[in-house]
Amino acid sequence: MTFILSEDEALRDLLKGMIVADNQNASRPVGVWFGQPDVEVRAQSFPFVTIDLIDVSEARERVMVSHGVNPWYYDVTIPELADDFTMPYPIPINLDYQITTFARQPRHDRQILAQLLGQRIPFRFGAIAVTEKVEVVGSDTNLLSTARRLDMLGHQKRDTVEAGKRLFMNMFTVRISSELPTVSVAKYFYKVTEVTGTTGSFYPTSLTSPELLTMIHIP
Repeated sequence: MTFILSEDEALRDLLKGMIVADNQNASRPVGVWFGQPDVEVRAQSFPFVTIDLIDVSEARERVMVSHGVNPWYYDVTIPELADDFTMPYPIPINLDYQITTFARQPRHDRQILAQLLGQRIPFRFGAIAVTEKVEVVGSDTNLLSTARRLDMLGHQKRDTVEAGKRLFMNMFTVRISSELPTVSVAKYFYKVTEVTGTTGSFYPTSLTSPELLTMIHIP
């Protein structure tokens, strides 16, 4: 897991693939960019979407304190003989993003709104798949992901006129639930490879017949 960078890419992937239509082009793609990238700005054409990280805060309502958690999605290097590990609960984090859409035609604007609110960032029950780590098994490469909450916090319409041309804008604020580990590992666990001890015999008083049971005593 790469904190923030993984969420950035996941949100961008979620917004990619939108298509709008008009009389001249029945399948015009909607570009998706991170906010204010100097090189990318020159390549932008309408309509397009920008993504900006606007706030990082602790999600205190999700705080848990324990040393017994084992998040499989963390890329932790453990000793060769170790079988497992535990770590403290990570710090829950809220990542707030502003998604801004830009279009020159009102029809494009409405189509983008419909696709965002109906499929990608709904008002309720939003979710996003965040790739945590890459697992290589033989010749196969697997992307291991977790499903995160994606909450819609608000929407604002910001239509304006720019250089004598209409500019249709929407601003969405969304929140991705994330987490930040405090330490890498609290404890390693190792498999038991050998058990040594002495054996003895005893007669449990709860048995009606003198069945002989074998007891292993570990010194």
